Amino acid sequence: MERYIDQLIEDIHKATWNIRPPHEIWALSEADPENELELEDMAFAEKNLYGKKKRISKITGIDSELLPDSSKLTSQQQARLAIELEKLLLIFHFTLDFPENYPEDLRYPFILKIWNEKHVPLSFGDEHIEFCDMNEDKCPFPGYCTTCNEVAEQMKFDEETGHPASDFPVNELPYFEDINGFFDDDGNKIDLQDKHIPDLCKICKSYHINDWDENLLCMMNRSDQQNDPNFNCGAFDML
Repeated sequence: MERYIDQLIEDIHKATWNIRPPHEIWALSEADPENELELEDMAFAEKNLYGKKKRISKITGIDSELLPDSSKLTSQQQARLAIELEKLLLIFHFTLDFPENYPEDLRYPFILKIWNEKHVPLSFGDEHIEFCDMNEDKCPFPGYCTTCNEVAEQMKFDEETGHPASDFPVNELPYFEDINGFFDDDGNKIDLQDKHIPDLCKICKSYHINDWDENLLCMMNRSDQQNDPNFNCGAFDML
């Protein structure tokens, strides 16, 4: 069996070559995978709108029949395979939600169980595969996971205090930064709507059309020149 495990691990390493090119929606959208917000939005769209589910065995190229039943392996062999399979899944953007201190050999049966599950292959981002349904009586990780106890304590605290612990006292409100809109060089927010309308704008065709992009450019131009004695506009088009 040891020779078979060695060969299987070699095949798992080769399976990392099976990475497919990104889904076409990434090129069409011009989304930047390095931008956290764009990554989250596009990964959601790929998973829920455009992607097609496939078995993990097909996504990774490691057939489930190649993975020995845990009853035929020693703890050390299960640990070796679990480590390599988790690494492989990470390359394909799948993260297995085990408790941090959960032993590698005990992870292998869980990995076997999900190997034929169907998931959408992602080009970027991460999909978390969970094993816990928050039922303490049926905890899959007894002795290793404390999440249910922590949630129960939190709920008890909320009931006793009359408000969630996440509520902040008024004098301890978290820092909030407004990042939407337009700002001047000093960081002050600019209300583009609340600006004087020059006479030149009132006789310009652009001022009278319902074009959001064009109107925005006009408002920005007026804002830039709000303190100038003479208003100029290179795009002026008289009515």
